[in-house]
Amino acid sequence: MTALVFFVLLLSLVSVSHAWRCLEAPILHRAAQIDASKGQVVATNIYNQNFFLNGLYWTYLHGQRMKHITTGDTGTWGVGTNNQLYKMIGGNFTRVPGLSLIQVDAGGDGFLVGSTGNRAYCLRTAYARAFKGAGSVSWSALPSYTLKYYSCGLYGCWGVDTIGRVFHTRSVNPNSCSQTGWQVVSSGNLKMKMVEAASNGLVFGLSTHGKVYLRTGLYAGRTQGSGWSNIPMCVAMRHLSYDLGRLWVVSNSGMIMFCMH
Repeated sequence: MTALVFFVLLLSLVSVSHAWRCLEAPILHRAAQIDASKGQVVATNIYNQNFFLNGLYWTYLHGQRMKHITTGDTGTWGVGTNNQLYKMIGGNFTRVPGLSLIQVDAGGDGFLVGSTGNRAYCLRTAYARAFKGAGSVSWSALPSYTLKYYSCGLYGCWGVDTIGRVFHTRSVNPNSCSQTGWQVVSSGNLKMKMVEAASNGLVFGLSTHGKVYLRTGLYAGRTQGSGWSNIPMCVAMRHLSYDLGRLWVVSNSGMIMFCMH
């Protein structure tokens, strides 16, 4: 890409709508996935290398290569290229014996959730917080639904199944992983690739066509919300995350931006 073309593209991305303003984040070449929580931002690239954002630069996390990384209340976790789960302990990724996953999310209040690609699981607080590199953990499986993506926030947990339908449960007990019951979220013809739930209650979706959406009508008395509102982007996106007022998005070409409302 020439400098002129890149400059024009960047200008078009700076103001994507009247409500959201997006800027280019520090450059991480060929970014693939991103996660933000409690002020920390972590990401992977297409080479399954892991990074965390340190000021204006991305710092490489040495060791096990990850295809999905997450950070949150229970620490920093990742899924390796072998589908094995790892937890950051003492600056190193340490393998967690047991379940093979393709996606993991540490956004829950003291618990961890993940997906094998067709089924979702929950790791309760007693295991998620306490694991320090030795021993085993016991996962609780969700019944029935073939969820490929699973994320938890202030107003419960959200999942996306293998055909792009969105599901929601009002609450998950961090001590037992019991749920209040999952319901299909009405989304019309919209098919989602992923849904991310933030700790402040906001929920964002990414469609199978790379379009970004905000869940509207969310509050404590209506935790499922009422609809999806598109956040215009000039290019298709492949991943997103939200924390502390910043929506982080990764384009299909591997460029990272952050958007503020």
